[in-house]
Amino acid sequence: MASTFGTYNVAYSGMYVNQAGLTATGTNLANINTVGASRVRVAAAERVADQLVGASVGSGVSVADISRARALLLDSTYRQQNAKAGYWSVKNGDLEYMQEIISEFAAEDGTSTDGLQGMVADFFAAWEELAKTPSGATERQAVTEAAASLLSAMSTLDSQLRQLQEDAVNGVKDGVDSLNDLAAQVADLNGQIIAAEVSGAEASYLRDQRDALLDEMSALANITASEQQNGAVKVSIGGMTMVTGTTCHELAVSGDGSTANPLTITWADSGYETTISGGSIKAYLEDADHTGYEPITAADLPYNFTAGATSSISNLRQGLNAIVTTLALEINALHTSGYDLNGDAGEAFFTVVDATKPLSISNIQVNPAVADDPDKLAAAASDAAGDNTIADAICALISEDCYEYDGLAVDIGDFYENLVSWLGTTGDDAATSYDTQTALVSQVDSERQATLSISMDEEMSNMLMYQQAYTAAARVLSTIDSLIGELIQEIG
Repeated sequence: MASTFGTYNVAYSGMYVNQAGLTATGTNLANINTVGASRVRVAAAERVADQLVGASVGSGVSVADISRARALLLDSTYRQQNAKAGYWSVKNGDLEYMQEIISEFAAEDGTSTDGLQGMVADFFAAWEELAKTPSGATERQAVTEAAASLLSAMSTLDSQLRQLQEDAVNGVKDGVDSLNDLAAQVADLNGQIIAAEVSGAEASYLRDQRDALLDEMSALANITASEQQNGAVKVSIGGMTMVTGTTCHELAVSGDGSTANPLTITWADSGYETTISGGSIKAYLEDADHTGYEPITAADLPYNFTAGATSSISNLRQGLNAIVTTLALEINALHTSGYDLNGDAGEAFFTVVDATKPLSISNIQVNPAVADDPDKLAAAASDAAGDNTIADAICALISEDCYEYDGLAVDIGDFYENLVSWLGTTGDDAATSYDTQTALVSQVDSERQATLSISMDEEMSNMLMYQQAYTAAARVLSTIDSLIGELIQEIG
């Protein structure tokens, strides 16, 4: 059996291990309200037993490991789902805003008497009144004013959508900056964790900080994190390493989102393009893309609109652009074939603001010459008095199938309704995806918290257990000390 003095070590080891348990419990209780703190656990192991003839006796206990209660699989799952949630958060937010600005021009009662459709109706109604009185000064003035009001509303819509796309460009740049900053912090913590654990220190609090940073990164992009043997974490994006050990490889953004100069994200040190397939950065990249917004010429009519662009913003902009540009080209074709009140050939009713750019929703105006002198409105097909042929033809455009939506010929009213319906359906789908993804993230996080979270009741129970075990080990030590004392007295 073990020597009397050897029993000292047995008792002392019990006190030491239970003291470590009390320290871990105290740490847990101190961090019970700390966001991101993981429960610390102390694992004990029986020491190698003393071998005796025909038997063996234990030689005490030791601290085998001090670790965090963490489920690595749940951490990985959480970050995967969080990347999807970050993506749909941006998509849902942008589509909600698009629906909001469209609704500002929508009819309050669901009819076409107000809003954007109402403005289109008012514009054609003004031409109808002019057709009744082709030489009327008031009627001519009403046509130019209705046209200016319609263009102002459409321009306002497009301006708000363009600003939303500029915000998406800034979202990409800000997201990449944040990703680079978080990655640098992870690399720094890698170094601290390696140094601490090599020296034998416990670095759970550093690991908690690093995990919180990785969670933040996952909302921005589709990261993959894997722990190395030395305790450092390797972070990759699209199969390319962003963080390894204490080294961080930064990302850089170039381009402005336009078709000619699209936004690209590359590795700053190599120039290679990276693949970001999730997170808020991916959503901003898609919405910032101008592909799908293009000029429309007379040769393109009827223009077949399909909402097939990556960016929902570009889809809506092009749909509105198709409405304005088609209307302008059709009216110009009729207007220039007629005669004004002075008997002169009609000029284009709509013109560009900037002659270096094509006609579009953002580059259109009522011809200043016509706006300043309504007598230049060409309502007639000849110079005969009372001729209203052109005015009548322009009035008829409201019900003619001058548009195509997904290959189907429609009039201006149906085209707009289809566009608004597409926006509503796309917005509902995004909202559903966002709600579903948010619920998944919450569910996974709840499962994760069940493992790592600190329970007051459990820690109080552990504290009593460690306290009693420590006291018992101390009593063993005291008893051995008393026995040795008595032995020394007898010998002396």
